[in-house]
Amino acid sequence: MLKRLGIVASTLAAGAIGVVLVATTAQASVIWDGDAGRPSSAVFGNDNCDAPGTIGTATDSAHGTVWRFHKAAGSNRCEAHGIKVGSRKYNFQNNATYYIRWSSKLSSTTNNNANFQWKSYGHHIQNFPIVLKMLGGRMTLLNRQPGPKDYQPWAKPIKANQWNTFVLGIHTSSETQGGWVELYLNGQQQSFSNGKNRWPCRTWTTSTTRSSASTARPAPRSTTSWTNSKSVPAWRTSLS
Repeated sequence: MLKRLGIVASTLAAGAIGVVLVATTAQASVIWDGDAGRPSSAVFGNDNCDAPGTIGTATDSAHGTVWRFHKAAGSNRCEAHGIKVGSRKYNFQNNATYYIRWSSKLSSTTNNNANFQWKSYGHHIQNFPIVLKMLGGRMTLLNRQPGPKDYQPWAKPIKANQWNTFVLGIHTSSETQGGWVELYLNGQQQSFSNGKNRWPCRTWTTSTTRSSASTARPAPRSTTSWTNSKSVPAWRTSLS
């Protein structure tokens, strides 16, 4: 279930071409809030949920009204693509930094295709640069680099029917290691397999890269995801 999602944007001044020189303090503001009190058509770019799966809302004792993604057994996917700001799909930008925050719980921790995708559309080199998915009972971060070369720099066990809060920081770049990812789980910044708090990678591959919240293939059983995104902050840092 997702309750409220939000993205925060901040702009930094660039003092020189090719080098980000912070001349002023970043100013952050929420650019998107995935309030489950609004219709999904006003929150997400579009729904992609195979029948008889559903995207709707439910009432949770801890979080109130939350988004509920239910993928029926045997179906390929139940997901939402992108976000809407105002009445239009939001266009993420290259050379920017976004932090996306949400809380979620899963009815099953069986292996799946994705719970979150930083997804490419149209012509691309990387179909999905960044993915959070279940593998072997652990929430796993997958990074697909050009090649393709797949890396799994982070994984932590999670339990079914238990809420967890994620903050995913993504700096967008079309350079092989020009971008980076940060991850926070339940308020704690996570370390990656490189021993650092940032994983360098290529995070931008087309002009239509989008976030995708999902309970997706190929789990043979039915799966339900509840999401409570109270203010899914995504900070945006521009180079200009």
